[in-house]
Amino acid sequence: MKKIYITFSVLLLLITGFSCKKVIDLQPTGSFTTNNVWKDPSLIQVFVNQIYKESVFAFKDGGFGWGSQTDELYSNFNWCNENTYIMGQATPDNQGSSFPLNYSSTLNYWTTLYSTIQKTNLFFQNVGMADSVGHGAQLNNMKGEVHFLRALCYFELLKRFGGVPLITKVYTANDNTFTESRATYDQTRDFILTEIAAATAILPKTYANSSDYGKATLGAALALKSRLLLYAASPTFNTTNDVSRWQAAADAAKAVIDLNIYSLHGNATTYNTIFTDFFNSEVIFSRVFNATVQEDRYNTLYRDLSPNGYNGYSAYNVLEQMVEDFDMADGTHFSWAANGTNPYQNREPRFYADILFNGAPFQGRGAQFYEGGLDSKSSSLSPWNASKTGYTIRKMVDENYDFNVQPYSACQWVAFRLGEIYLNYAEAEAALGNSSEALNYLNKIRARAGVPAVNATGSALTDAIRHERRIELCFEGHRFFDIRRWGMAEIGSKDGLGITITPTSPANTSFTYKVTTIQKRTWVPSFYYYPIPRKEIQINPNLKQNPNYN
Repeated sequence: MKKIYITFSVLLLLITGFSCKKVIDLQPTGSFTTNNVWKDPSLIQVFVNQIYKESVFAFKDGGFGWGSQTDELYSNFNWCNENTYIMGQATPDNQGSSFPLNYSSTLNYWTTLYSTIQKTNLFFQNVGMADSVGHGAQLNNMKGEVHFLRALCYFELLKRFGGVPLITKVYTANDNTFTESRATYDQTRDFILTEIAAATAILPKTYANSSDYGKATLGAALALKSRLLLYAASPTFNTTNDVSRWQAAADAAKAVIDLNIYSLHGNATTYNTIFTDFFNSEVIFSRVFNATVQEDRYNTLYRDLSPNGYNGYSAYNVLEQMVEDFDMADGTHFSWAANGTNPYQNREPRFYADILFNGAPFQGRGAQFYEGGLDSKSSSLSPWNASKTGYTIRKMVDENYDFNVQPYSACQWVAFRLGEIYLNYAEAEAALGNSSEALNYLNKIRARAGVPAVNATGSALTDAIRHERRIELCFEGHRFFDIRRWGMAEIGSKDGLGITITPTSPANTSFTYKVTTIQKRTWVPSFYYYPIPRKEIQINPNLKQNPNYN
């Protein structure tokens, strides 16, 4: 997709009527008009691909930045200004955002998401020009894609802010007043559902040509519907525990399952290939970055996540409380009293796939997070890039790739996968009292992971499903929103913990362990939602700020 991104800057020039020497060299200046662009399906596809780029968030924007605002991760360099939020310092005045490549931005994205929505609205306003010159069939799939992408953008807004203004018109330079009010949470949900319905009426189940992989499909639209309706059924947004909402969530998840085109990928020993095998059987929708041109913080993933002793950046460090929540191999919970002598032995398989810990084999040697080790804060190798918690992320890292030869590489961000859908379905069925169905799908996930089955009912089953989401979906951007929809967001603001590992033998083969606080955090009630940037409210006084923000 990279060459499409490069071309997009030219397309913007065409649409807006500007020209440059490079364009003039291609054709006479006056030959490029907006009408010409919207009558050319190839140029329209370039435009649609830019919408993909802006609306499908990945890695730091889609997962790690969110995890760093919870009990999953510590952000070593505050690339997304995560500390602003976890220190309780977010205000309407410090919510700048710049997408896509300013990695010092916040994750607010109010302004940039509406900018992307403007592009989707522009598409629907103008795509009829191509229809009128005989390209209707060719453009039909693009319409389904853009309905999906507009739904995705509004879902990103709904997650961050609750109900938002529902804009479908195209604003021009002549529009200098804005009076749109915020829709309610349910109204925004219903608008997204309408967009999803329009997408599902058009999008295919699969694409025959590999060049189309990465485009939205029927499964992608239905997966978005599943996540949306699960959120809407959850306690924070379903205060009366309306059973019909849980039934809608169950039905939406089952619709994805019943497509019968996805299956769980890998096993207990090949679990990480879910993320490194592109477009595998479990992937419903993903964004793949190629290795042709560097896209900082996106296709430098393997370098950014790896420890300093390997010349990596340790950009996101796993918190001790996340490490402790991985069970033992027999399904019992970890405890320092019972397992503290060798805390990394006999853990469940996903622990070894997801976490890089002291002694773990990685790229030809054991990781050395102990004091004085190559990957420690006292290392001679870039100690400023050392993990502050004593752990880094192993999940999603292709260990066969040598980022010391070339720092950027092809990599895949999985936006929707079948494992999540199984857990969505299990959670909804458990809420409906259908324990056997919930257990069936919960234990499918556990069987693939190589861990013992769960047998529980009632609140114990709900707790087991929530625990499974914490482990199975870690670092994928779910935890931040899960603990909010469950009404327990404050647990993500407990102080961030790490581990201090001290050698007790000359050969550095035995150690003592001490849990330490590496980051003090502050919980504030406002943090269920992000603040709307003040500049947006100044432009449109009809916008009402989220609760507890001045």
